[in-house]
Amino acid sequence: MVFVYRKLLAIACAASLVPAAAGAAPFNNATIRRIIDGREVFIDRQPATVDDTADRGQELSTGSSRAEVLFDRRALGFLGNNSLIRLGEDCFRLDRGQVLVNGPQNSCLGTKVLGIRGTTYVLSVQEDGNYDLAVLSGEATVGDALETPGSQSSTDILSLYPTLNPVIGFGASSWGSNSSGRALGEAAGLILGDASVFVPLSQNLGSTLLYSYSTASSNFDGAWGASTELGYKWFNPDDRSISSLLIGYDGWDGSGCFHSQVAVGGQWQKDRWQFGVTGGIPLDQCANNLGFAIGQVGIPVADLGDQSITLSLSPYVLHGTGDSYGGGRVGLNVPVGDQVILSAYGQYDKLLDTVVGGQVSYRFATNGGFVNDPNLRAKTPESPTPWQAGEFNTGRATQVALNQDRGHAFSQPTSEETTISSTNLNNLISNADALIRLKAGEEATFSPDGTLLSQQMMSKERFSQLIIETMSGQNLLPESHVINLIYQQLYGLPDRTLLAILGSDWLIEARTPYPRLRGANNLVVPDNKLSKKEKKEDKDNQDDQDNQEPKEEPKKEDKQQTEPKQISNDNKEPETSETQSQSTSTSTSTSNL
Repeated sequence: MVFVYRKLLAIACAASLVPAAAGAAPFNNATIRRIIDGREVFIDRQPATVDDTADRGQELSTGSSRAEVLFDRRALGFLGNNSLIRLGEDCFRLDRGQVLVNGPQNSCLGTKVLGIRGTTYVLSVQEDGNYDLAVLSGEATVGDALETPGSQSSTDILSLYPTLNPVIGFGASSWGSNSSGRALGEAAGLILGDASVFVPLSQNLGSTLLYSYSTASSNFDGAWGASTELGYKWFNPDDRSISSLLIGYDGWDGSGCFHSQVAVGGQWQKDRWQFGVTGGIPLDQCANNLGFAIGQVGIPVADLGDQSITLSLSPYVLHGTGDSYGGGRVGLNVPVGDQVILSAYGQYDKLLDTVVGGQVSYRFATNGGFVNDPNLRAKTPESPTPWQAGEFNTGRATQVALNQDRGHAFSQPTSEETTISSTNLNNLISNADALIRLKAGEEATFSPDGTLLSQQMMSKERFSQLIIETMSGQNLLPESHVINLIYQQLYGLPDRTLLAILGSDWLIEARTPYPRLRGANNLVVPDNKLSKKEKKEDKDNQDDQDNQEPKEEPKKEDKQQTEPKQISNDNKEPETSETQSQSTSTSTSTSNL
């Protein structure tokens, strides 16, 4: 009898822990945010659409489609195809398929509860009914009763997307032309000092950006120019493409006239291939202004870290002085890390002849880094960021735990930690209060009732497979950037496909405005070619004016005085002709000398 009483008391105490967890992170509903690969998403076996909500006690399932789900605005889930989750009071239960969860959303594994701590994890149900749990970032714990910190449960997951910081740049650029056969730079050319400011104005869910970008350049000897633009960029998760549009204004001081133009442009990028177009519409009344339209194809020719050297091929059309001229440009853009960019180009057309130019620029963020990621912010000194941890520089696989409340230092996993043999399995699960912990890069298998069967470090191929299976075609996660950093520390730099899925390409391209250089985009007609045109136009205009101008009638009172003078001139005409002949002869002789 005493034994039964003690057993009931233990059960009551254990049950009292579950409401505590529920009080810290109560579950209310799951809202469908996005459906991909068809429309086969259901709530209680009834077709569901975007913005439909499943409440406690209901089932959310998919057929051939996949779905993005928002759990109480505190966690995001990617539900795979042919998957089903049942929504409970304190957690959800995965009955079949696969789900990725980013945020503090608990899951039930048989009689156990899966709790998370600043975590992105993938939970799958195998054909034999066992659970497979893989942690991509943070830390996961499995036990009888778990408590989720209230500070995490109250945070809106949609507010945790990384954002871009303002960027300031300095550099130097130069260009020169050999118009009309002159030596390169004699016809036109400048060496300029450059300054730029990039300011994000509005960012939404880590995939759209409204920005302003302003530049100024001068040779500090009277030549100067300035540009400003307003641009909008967005990330398309369906094909991992990045699109951008811009409208801007350029102004620069020319020889005797201030030039100004409206600039418009756009670009589409996928797998680092770029297809863009930009143009300039003159606003000034300068005689040597030029309008232009330039197309561009950017080809990634070699990878440098998480960026690529880009070769650009750009056909263009110039319009000025009443004529149009076609030409072509070849350029090369070389990123050196995140801060230095080297670029060079050469072009040819019949108006400007050969033009070559280039730029060296150095850019730095105003807030300590280009990316401001709140998922990396809340850390204790015992849990440093990846670039602060000396253990990461060893070249070996490491375990990473982000957003921890406890003082767990980073440690190198050993074979004893990563593999659990059958001999000590019973010891691990015999204590009812014991918690099983998994850190980033670890994977474990559990029986249908939640018993731990195995635990090990994931291979590079397995980690990559999970990213592609669960995140390809989906929106970026708040922790996509963190997962990218963890992958780099565990296995090295991801390939292009993973970098695109994890949003690395987006974060780089979003803070890199469309290149508009002074020599390449602020174009004017060369003076030597403009002067010939002006002389011809002036002569034609003068002849037309002489032919059309009526001769003025002499007044009557002066007519008699005019006629004798005319007769006198007529009488002297042969002498005048002779004088003109002598003058012509003298002029010719002087010319020959």
